[in-house]
Amino acid sequence: MAATLDMPALGAFYRRQLLEDVLPFWFPRACDEKNGGLYHCFDADGTLVDTDKSVWAQGRMAWMLLTMYNSIEKNPDWLKWAESALTFLAAKCVDPSDGRMYFHVAADGTPIRKRRYAYSES
Repeated sequence: MAATLDMPALGAFYRRQLLEDVLPFWFPRACDEKNGGLYHCFDADGTLVDTDKSVWAQGRMAWMLLTMYNSIEKNPDWLKWAESALTFLAAKCVDPSDGRMYFHVAADGTPIRKRRYAYSES
C-alpha cells in the first residue's frame, strides 16, 4: 500500500520552518544598509563571511520576499528588503555596454565577473 501524506500538516510544518527558522536567520542581517541589496554569505552562526554579492541571489531573495508579501502577509519589512535588492539589481548589476547582467559584484556593486550565459538574467 502506498503511504498517504498529510498535506495540511506538511504545509503547516514548512510554513513554520520558513517563518520561525529561515527568515529570522536571514533577516534583517542580510540587508546591506550602506550599499543596498542583500548579503548572502553567512556562516552557520550568522557571521558574515563574504560581502561580495551574487546577482542571482539578489533576484532569488527578492522573489521570495515578494511572494511571501503577496501570499502570506503584507509585511512592510519584506517589501522594503525586496525593493532594496531590486533597486540594487537595476542600479548596479546591469552592464550598460550590452544590457547583460553581471554574475558577481562587490558589496558596493563594482563588477567582479560576468558570465557568457543568462543565469543572472533568469
